[in-house]
Amino acid sequence: MPRRSRPKSQRQYVVQNDATMIAAGLAGAKAAAMPGFIAPCLATSNTKVPRGAQWIHEIKFDGYRLQLHKRDIDIRFYTRRGHDWTKRFPALQAAAWYLPAERLILDGEVIVPTEDGHSDFAALESDLGSGRCDRFVFFAFDILYIGSRLLRGCTLEERKHVLAELLSGASGAIRYSEDIEGGGEPLFRRACKLELEGLVSKRKDSTYRSGRSADWTKRTCRQRDTFVAAGIAFKRGRFNGVYLGRREDGELRYAGKVERGFDPGLEQQLRARADKLKRRTQPLTRKIRKPKATWLEPKLLVEVEYRALTRDGKLRHPTFKGIREDLSHA
Repeated sequence: MPRRSRPKSQRQYVVQNDATMIAAGLAGAKAAAMPGFIAPCLATSNTKVPRGAQWIHEIKFDGYRLQLHKRDIDIRFYTRRGHDWTKRFPALQAAAWYLPAERLILDGEVIVPTEDGHSDFAALESDLGSGRCDRFVFFAFDILYIGSRLLRGCTLEERKHVLAELLSGASGAIRYSEDIEGGGEPLFRRACKLELEGLVSKRKDSTYRSGRSADWTKRTCRQRDTFVAAGIAFKRGRFNGVYLGRREDGELRYAGKVERGFDPGLEQQLRARADKLKRRTQPLTRKIRKPKATWLEPKLLVEVEYRALTRDGKLRHPTFKGIREDLSHA
């Protein structure tokens, strides 16, 4: 793939700021060649928001996790599983050219903001599906590499200091994700009252470790999870929802049917993906009786919001939110 040359005005703009110097002075920073994709640190779900001065809290975004890699003029965006999605974000790629460091790796989330500043997952899915790219905003909440220093061994507090300096004053397509110290449950209740997704809480003294960690926890205002699309339901020849499966103890168990949340665009996109995954038998480990269902290979993952679970593990009042393009294999 040919490398894109940066416009002359951008070459003149990109100069190192104090972030690179701050990183070089940190005890945990390690001189190293710039790595490739780094498996992300993942938050553990929690029923309470942790308390204490050792924790900071960030707003939980309703978007896609992305890792931004800048190596001079080569800008890349990777999904949570390491897929290269650079071509989907040309506007973010252009914005990244202006970041005041020649080499860096940022961890963050891409969203489509609403008029009141919230994140809209359905709008994000719609824009990705249509090829629209002018509304994306990347909120960076961590920095893993800058200049010639790997920062994974630094504390979160140190990394956030470097990141805040790097993105000081940024308000365009790439922005700093602010954090709040203290607050705990009152902060969570306020976030829910403002109809936000919830909170992600992180230990200030934690290093960056790939995989799920108790150093990062999350609590959502509404229950929401990713499920397997096991089949499509039809009623009198018309689309009537999706049969869901959840993986548990090595099995794919039936989790209920979602019928709400489908606009014409989402339905069309879902049916197009499902057409490539049709199979004669149901993929569920414990078979259910749905004679008119169109069953699918268990490769398509969907996001569903719900109120609670029944005793047998089915979702109550589920609402379809979108296809997880970053996680699906189809």
